[in-house]
Amino acid sequence: MQNIIAHRGAKACAPQNTLPSFERAVKDGADGFETDVHLTKDGVLVICHNYNIDETSNGTGYIENLTLAELREFDFGAWYGDDFAGTRIPTLDEFLALAKEADVKVLNIELKRPPSRLKEMVEKTLAAVEEFGLTDRLLISSFSVQILRYVKKCAPDVKTGLLYPTNNPSACYPILWPSAMVRYTKCDAIHPFQDLVSSSLVAWAHKKGLEINVWTVNEETQIRRLVMLGVDGLITDNPANTRRLAQSCYKFNR
Repeated sequence: MQNIIAHRGAKACAPQNTLPSFERAVKDGADGFETDVHLTKDGVLVICHNYNIDETSNGTGYIENLTLAELREFDFGAWYGDDFAGTRIPTLDEFLALAKEADVKVLNIELKRPPSRLKEMVEKTLAAVEEFGLTDRLLISSFSVQILRYVKKCAPDVKTGLLYPTNNPSACYPILWPSAMVRYTKCDAIHPFQDLVSSSLVAWAHKKGLEINVWTVNEETQIRRLVMLGVDGLITDNPANTRRLAQSCYKFNR
């Protein structure tokens, strides 16, 4: 059975990358979380997808230019619905505490290439996960080759995943067969967009000893297709629905 990995939590049911979203994912039977981290002006790691908070809060500005105290003044839930009003941006530590309590199997943290302080972001992320005793479940994913290589330099045993495709050709080429980037980054997994996944790609990845976790899988036809192809993980906005459909594929083919 594929791992069901909640994309920014249960994003279809709660405001993305908030504690209520991850709590809902646990309730919905997710095997793990996918999330994103950024460094605040005062060096605190927080959970947010974008570099700025414009889309997911009632505030504006780039996270790197705001302190944690300033970020905590904004509401990260009301835009989604009144039930979530007053939700604050979570720190990485708060997210990790929830993940540890939930005993998740997969902790997929995506690191985006920051405008500056790349090494600080990587090192603080690895240190925080180690402090919570979750390193064995950690999977650092990124579109950035530089980040993936630096993670391996800092912590060779930490699993990494190459995200692709990307608008930056230098970051991942060729798109369909990322062989060169796999060798260059020494990654442990590939994370392709769903439309790029074929039976031959799955076979190649598994022959190379790579996991293949696919994003972002929400539609029934894609879920069924990818389950039958034998991918290792489905990164999804709706873990409850995705698990139900994946399980139905197994029952049907017994």
